[in-house]
Amino acid sequence: MHPNPRMLMAAGLLAASLAACTDTLVEPLVQEQKLLDDRLTLKGRVCTAPANPSGFPVKVVLVIDQSGSMCVSDPPGSQEGTGFCEQVAVVVPPGVTEPARVRALRKLVAQFREQPNVQMSVVPFETNVKNVWPPAATGSRFARPDTTLDTYIGGLQAQLGKGTDYQGAISYAYSLIASDITALSQSNPEVLPRTRYVVVFLTDGTPYPRCSANDNLTVYADPNNPDLTWSDSSSAVEFCNLLDPDSPDNIEGFEVGTDRNQNYQLFSYVRRLMELKDQYNVGDIRMHTVLLFNQQAVRLCGPICQDLYGTYPGVPPGEYPQAAKKIASWLLQRFAEIGNGVYQEFNDTAEINNMGLGALDYSSFASRNVIKTLMVQSLSSVPGVNGREVDSDGDGLPDTVDNTFKLQTNSFIEDSDGDCLDDGFEERRKDQGFKPANDKDARGCDPDSPLSKDCVCRDTDGDGLSQYAENYLQTRAGIIDSDGDGVPDAMEARYGLDAREPNVSGIDTDGDGLPDDQELRAGSDPTRRDKDFFERYGYQYSVTVAEKLGNGSTCYDFSVSNLQMVTPPNRSGMQQGYNLFKVWFAEAPESGVSTDYGVWRAACAWAQYAPPSLRVPLGPDLTLENGDFRRPPDLNEMSEYMQHCVGDAPGATP
Repeated sequence: MHPNPRMLMAAGLLAASLAACTDTLVEPLVQEQKLLDDRLTLKGRVCTAPANPSGFPVKVVLVIDQSGSMCVSDPPGSQEGTGFCEQVAVVVPPGVTEPARVRALRKLVAQFREQPNVQMSVVPFETNVKNVWPPAATGSRFARPDTTLDTYIGGLQAQLGKGTDYQGAISYAYSLIASDITALSQSNPEVLPRTRYVVVFLTDGTPYPRCSANDNLTVYADPNNPDLTWSDSSSAVEFCNLLDPDSPDNIEGFEVGTDRNQNYQLFSYVRRLMELKDQYNVGDIRMHTVLLFNQQAVRLCGPICQDLYGTYPGVPPGEYPQAAKKIASWLLQRFAEIGNGVYQEFNDTAEINNMGLGALDYSSFASRNVIKTLMVQSLSSVPGVNGREVDSDGDGLPDTVDNTFKLQTNSFIEDSDGDCLDDGFEERRKDQGFKPANDKDARGCDPDSPLSKDCVCRDTDGDGLSQYAENYLQTRAGIIDSDGDGVPDAMEARYGLDAREPNVSGIDTDGDGLPDDQELRAGSDPTRRDKDFFERYGYQYSVTVAEKLGNGSTCYDFSVSNLQMVTPPNRSGMQQGYNLFKVWFAEAPESGVSTDYGVWRAACAWAQYAPPSLRVPLGPDLTLENGDFRRPPDLNEMSEYMQHCVGDAPGATP
């Protein structure tokens, strides 16, 4: 795949050090290693899940030229009555009852039936796009190839039309994919980095009609200069300028006297299609082009085919077919170059009869899952000036600040005013009108307010932000890491960083020489120059590959040391000195770890520290196992931490 450069820059947590999967992570160095009584190490093993191939969709759009010239290039074919195809004498190879493109489609469909993650859309076009599959009435943009598709493909050869409107066809393919991406970004955005969209554009000639808004240029395009503006197609002057508005052959959306099928218009749609990849963090989008050009059949067709393939001033009539082929080849190669795809051409009867579409790249991104992120977050302390400071409720404000007369917040209640916006969130944004105490904010939850009557707080993805905080920040309530940079949204939001832009590895917000991602992982403050704190108290990580299992999962041994414990005071249901640590783990496909949003799990650990005599555990570390990691929404409430964390939970029997 070709990752979003923006995302590559930002995937900073483990991307560089885990590329080889065995390197120890780059971490802050402690100048003097001492066995300190208040330090804890969390270690253990965590394994990725086996990759599920069905979770890596491939969506194929087959854009098929259905113009009447196809019955010359790739016979047989019909225009459903007395039309061009019924008038022209075409030599059909013995025993051939279906066009080569129909046979190629059947083979491709058979191939896709063996690939359960592939869905299709077929877009036939001539003067307009018509009779798409799956039918528009179903409301589906893509579908698995079923038995109705076989019948549908068989009918394509009897549905030929008149024009070859490239612009309408490519525009339709763009809108089809754009609408599918938009829908997924709302309903299931985590699948987008694992999705590949493939457009196959198959035609037998040049766009028709081509129209120029300016009929008085001194120079127009020709076979040797195909990059210039094309004049009106010779047989379409009336269409381009004087078309009867009641004509059944109108191109939908075309206004007479304007440009149509000019190069800049066609290239613009292909570029816009490719831009969707970065705009929505899609795994891959590419466009392949296929040209069927049977010069031998066109020559045999004679003058009647000149209207189909064009006449060219300064070119002998006998060379019109070569000129048309040259123009079509140039244009389709440009499409493939812009679309990061492959250009194929099939010339003359023998090649066309044996054409295939199965060799193009329809592969998925399915690959072994590897680690994307492992980081520890203290829910009982925050970085201070001279070590970590007590934060009993984990709201991001130290108790010394919570208890001040100015704030009047409760150091044991994360959200003192109960508006679903925690105290740290509101205090950090006081310049935006938030108040953390005694004043429910209208942007949060107030069950008594008509704006949010009977509301309840929810953290649906378990990232630490309520739905109201996510709405305000415009982050994604169903994704833990909205920008895919490897840091949970709440950890970025706590310090006022933008959780929608994958920039933590490319920015040093406080200018202390330490990138934001390193500070977040080390537990220091990326908005305050605290390099001394980072070097003395920063969390230190070691992650190595332990084994690769036969089922496709990968296991890692990890150790996170230099975790400073603090001594929170007694509170209801919790004795003095209890520290809570949360371990975040995200895995992603090896093929796209930098851009993937990750599949997240979390584990937690309790430790108690109340000097001079109380420390639990007595030893230096606690050990976590793979089974201790669970879905983040299962670790939202204190009751869940009491049940699921390693170590002796508050109130547990010694």
